Amino acid sequence: MNWRGVDEAVAVAETGSFTVAADMLNTTVASVSRRISELEDRLGVKLFTRTTRQVSLNPDGETYLAHCRDALRMLHAAEDELTDRQAGLTGQIRMTAAVEFGERVIAPAIATFQLLHPEVSIDLDLSNDRFDLIGGKYNLAVRLGEFPDSSLIARKIGERRLLACASPDYLERYGQPDVPADLRNHNCLRGSARQWRFRHNGTPKHQHISGKSRCNSGVAITSMVLRGLGIAQLPDYYVEQYLADGKLVPVLPSFEPEPEGIWIVRPDNRFVPRRVRELIKVLTQEMQTS
Repeated sequence: MNWRGVDEAVAVAETGSFTVAADMLNTTVASVSRRISELEDRLGVKLFTRTTRQVSLNPDGETYLAHCRDALRMLHAAEDELTDRQAGLTGQIRMTAAVEFGERVIAPAIATFQLLHPEVSIDLDLSNDRFDLIGGKYNLAVRLGEFPDSSLIARKIGERRLLACASPDYLERYGQPDVPADLRNHNCLRGSARQWRFRHNGTPKHQHISGKSRCNSGVAITSMVLRGLGIAQLPDYYVEQYLADGKLVPVLPSFEPEPEGIWIVRPDNRFVPRRVRELIKVLTQEMQTS
């Protein structure tokens, strides 16, 4: 009886809606409301403030449900572990990754996994926003660059290189820069960063760049650099093929920065379902062979 209403309260806290929580739990709004009222009566405190427009946690509710959320997550993971041991892999995995990297690298790896384990469903959100894994709905995230938040469990599964490049036509017209500072005299096709990373004599170096075009899509910048609009610095998976066939030429290759890490990140839970562990194995193998 001590657990009665906890699932419902956590669902409402995470979704901010009785209706959405009821749909998620496959029950009715009336049942969710009744269970939460019973829980509040038993605890002797109000967990939520309800209005006609919204529902929000009270301070007491935030404290109580923070503990309940962790306990439920461990309980569900333990149940998943027993289920996985008794049969083939089943259930759902929710994960998130950056858009272009997810499209080019993660989605094919997931396809490999689902061919091996067709009873596992995977909900993949591709976004360049960094979602909350502690209080959120995701089992895993793939993150790029610096070591992730220390409150999470992170495993490095690969690396990506940042490559500066341009078309042969552009370099024939404007010349090849010899050092990063020469980029001030070139049209640099910018993404979200205003500085590009390089390395000189083993020391990281940042070069401020400017140009006439900026776009937050690596695919779009790749198209621009192929058409001879300027110089770009892009992750390797965008441009390696074009560098190999000569459509693009390396720029400042002796100043290439240290590779960035590719990380599998998950909440710090004691129990990790076997399906999640198996997906991590496949992702790791795919990164090492790609």
